Amino acid sequence: MRTLGMLAAPGTWTTPGQPLVGRTVANAQFLKALLRHSSFEEIALFIGETADLPALEQLTQTWNVPEERLAAYTVWQLPELLSRGRLDVLHHASHVDRLYDLLAARDRFASKTVPVTGQIHSLSYPRFHQELARHLFVRPTASDALFCSSTAGRGVIERSFNRLESEAQTAGFQGTLPRWDLPHVPLGVELDSVIGGNRAATRTSLNLPSNAVLITCLARFTEYDKLDLFPVLRVLEKLVSEPSAGAPPVYLLLAGARQGTKTPEMLELWARHLGVHDRLRLKVDFTDAEKKDLLAASDLFVSPVDNVQETFGQSVIEALAAGLPVVASDFDGYRDTVDETVGVRVPTRLNVDWSELSELAPLLYERPLHLVLAQSIEVELGPLESALRELVLDPARRERLGKAAAGRARERYDWSVVIPKYEYEWHRLAATGAKPSGKPHPLRLDYGDFFGHFPTATFDPSRRVQRSSRANDFVIYPELKHLFVEEDVRALLINTTEPRTLGELEAEMITRLVDRRPWVARFIVGWLVKQGLVQ
Repeated sequence: MRTLGMLAAPGTWTTPGQPLVGRTVANAQFLKALLRHSSFEEIALFIGETADLPALEQLTQTWNVPEERLAAYTVWQLPELLSRGRLDVLHHASHVDRLYDLLAARDRFASKTVPVTGQIHSLSYPRFHQELARHLFVRPTASDALFCSSTAGRGVIERSFNRLESEAQTAGFQGTLPRWDLPHVPLGVELDSVIGGNRAATRTSLNLPSNAVLITCLARFTEYDKLDLFPVLRVLEKLVSEPSAGAPPVYLLLAGARQGTKTPEMLELWARHLGVHDRLRLKVDFTDAEKKDLLAASDLFVSPVDNVQETFGQSVIEALAAGLPVVASDFDGYRDTVDETVGVRVPTRLNVDWSELSELAPLLYERPLHLVLAQSIEVELGPLESALRELVLDPARRERLGKAAAGRARERYDWSVVIPKYEYEWHRLAATGAKPSGKPHPLRLDYGDFFGHFPTATFDPSRRVQRSSRANDFVIYPELKHLFVEEDVRALLINTTEPRTLGELEAEMITRLVDRRPWVARFIVGWLVKQGLVQ
């Protein structure tokens, strides 16, 4: 396989002015892993406008990528590359946003089998689910798939399409809908980023006693759409105020990016109220380079996630790779990554009827919606306390679980292992031989049809024009340079000193076009008239 195409929509790999968290971290690591471990000769990133480039360049400038492996194109060039057979796969880092539009573009312009694939992340946003209704009009083929990072996430997608099909049949739709293939391929971890930290120096900087057991949670500081850390402080209070006989002192490190709340300050106040302030360590907005040190300083990892927006749990596989036993909630993708050989899963309970909430969800702001959903989920504190207490008391078991955890991360989650799984699926999908339909996007906003009545008239190829006296004076807006350049303009103007028809100019421009769609020729000719370069 030669070229993998990907949409470089804003917010995919970077969020300007914001720390890399959650989905953007996973996407950035995936792109980096593709460049390191895939067999593609080129990764083609399709940007929407020039302003998208700086953040992308800043992200990749330290990756030491050979120049020929990573290329930036504009979305304007996508039809040409598809029609020439230059793209072998189109992948999008989402399962909804723009994915169906990418599917329709493939169907319209591709000259060969080109698998279109998406990647699930958070699945709990009403707007995402409702966008799946586009499936009724823009249909995947046997070559198309949604990569599911967890079996729990795949279950959500299956239930979503089951419901969509049921509702469509109720509304009179006949037959069954085609389904996306749903391969289960986990996300990966870059081992170098989490292994080899300085344990001694970091524990000293955290002011820990030499015999302390440090329990660590790495997660965004937001009870809205990650996890509630206040119950964890209650467990810490129990471990501190009611220590088991012979137990070493227990400390809790909470580290993560701030997410627009005062959560870190609230946690600190709550810890004072509970009398465990001296046992709590907070690291807010720590740098990516610090992560391996924080993990190295730790003895246990805890992640009692309670939020349905979580699908996989990147921080858990990072903790496994760092050789830490994990205590996690029995929830979402954690069931794939944590079992009794590497840690403990703590039971969870849904204590609320969500039926009315489901009706209101599309009307609610998404953050408070997810807060209410999360507060409906109980992570059982008794088992959480017991799991942590037992592991605090048993260093031999911690060591045994930690070794198994590191081995599991190397065998299953190292990007060098995960990327070949993606490539296997892309090869398998391409082998289906599914052909693009050539049909236009059924949900397109047809500008010519819907807005064509706005202007007084349309392009008239018989109009006669000639070069104006100020034809050398013009400015091409930066975003238009993705369509044409100064040389295109001057080439036409040179041959327009005598009157010519617009149709003649268009025909000449078509002969000059290289790797551009024919409509661009008429666009350039129309632009000459619009700017008064010909009259």
